[in-house]
Amino acid sequence: MTKGKPVKVLLKFSVPLFAGNIMQNLYNVFDTAVVGHVLGKDALAAVGNSYVPMLIINSIILGLSSGILILLAQVYGSGEKVQGCMGSIRTLVFLTGGGLACIFFLSAGWVFRAMGIPAAAARPAAEYLRITALGIPFLSAYNFYSAVVKAGGDARTPVRNMFVSCLMNMVLDYVFVVILRLGIRGAASATVISQAAAGLAVFHLCRKDKKALAVRPDFKYVLPVFRLGVTSIVQNGASAVSMFFIQGVINRFGINEISAYAAAYRIETILTIPAVNLGASLSVFTAQNAGAKNFERCRKGLRDGFKISMVFAAAVVAAIWAASPQFMYLLVGDEGEIVRIGVRYLHIVSLTFPFCVSLYLLTNFLRGAGEIVYPVFNTMLELGFRTAFAFVSVRYIGFYGIMLCRPLSFLISTASLSCRYFTKKWQGR
Repeated sequence: MTKGKPVKVLLKFSVPLFAGNIMQNLYNVFDTAVVGHVLGKDALAAVGNSYVPMLIINSIILGLSSGILILLAQVYGSGEKVQGCMGSIRTLVFLTGGGLACIFFLSAGWVFRAMGIPAAAARPAAEYLRITALGIPFLSAYNFYSAVVKAGGDARTPVRNMFVSCLMNMVLDYVFVVILRLGIRGAASATVISQAAAGLAVFHLCRKDKKALAVRPDFKYVLPVFRLGVTSIVQNGASAVSMFFIQGVINRFGINEISAYAAAYRIETILTIPAVNLGASLSVFTAQNAGAKNFERCRKGLRDGFKISMVFAAAVVAAIWAASPQFMYLLVGDEGEIVRIGVRYLHIVSLTFPFCVSLYLLTNFLRGAGEIVYPVFNTMLELGFRTAFAFVSVRYIGFYGIMLCRPLSFLISTASLSCRYFTKKWQGR
């Protein structure tokens, strides 16, 4: 990534990531659609609430993955060998996967009681979380070893593994829920089995470099990975904690609002995939060029990233205003009130979507350049505002307070990150 036109390099790296994440999120949407259409809105509310603890799990795993990715990208950029990092990555797989699986399996009941989920959805939500917790070790292995492959510039191999996993999840969802009528346990079991399939990334790495997995576990690079990944962990973790409290507020309104928000948020997640992937590509691009001390190329990469992302943003906004009722219907079926609430939320979010895209790009740019403290501060600023606004505003404007808290936080966060970028302090990292 230190050579060639930045726009071509970013697109070449981000397109395979885009394809993989599209598949990954499509199977989440398929999961939601099967539950919503076959099991009803109570089960959909349970799965929607289960998304919050899973967001906490993913924030830790993806945060450490980003730390691995940036560390190895910097190593590649400086011309050093990556072999010495592999023992620490094995250690992280064992500790993170096993530890998180135990914690969330044992605490599932308490989590949903603390969130105030309606009684009709509480038990299936806890059951869903306990089963999906069994797949966390596989999820850790996939993400950590995929980061190793991506850091070397290969974004295609993880996509192939994810494609197999997503396809398997869709098939098993249909078999377990629609044909065998296993209910919410069937949906959770399909997720676990598909995550185990995603662990095939480990076998690819073993076949490609047998010495990589033969290295003994060690702690040599565990702290550097945490240091580089702490921004993402805090960012996503704080988002999960914020979502935990906001979901508790949503749960006060009833099953229709819970189901509408769960479905609309799934749609929003898919529509932000281009921004997420472009941001991930930009972090690797920036890390490699910062490692080579080519800061002008870093800046050009960010400018080109904005050009690409604005095209995506325009397409997403158009799609929301043209087809959001159809999107909602695909997930929840003929539930008029749920569709109406979800469409209204999507329309509001679309108005600030360019700022959402800018947030992803600027955060990943600063992280790739080695910034730690400011992105963390910015994340706390954004999520603190989001949570406080939700709690206060619902007293005066009802569910509109929930709909507005995320879009308004995008504006504040983007303004803060832009100020940091123009100080040029990131060049001294």
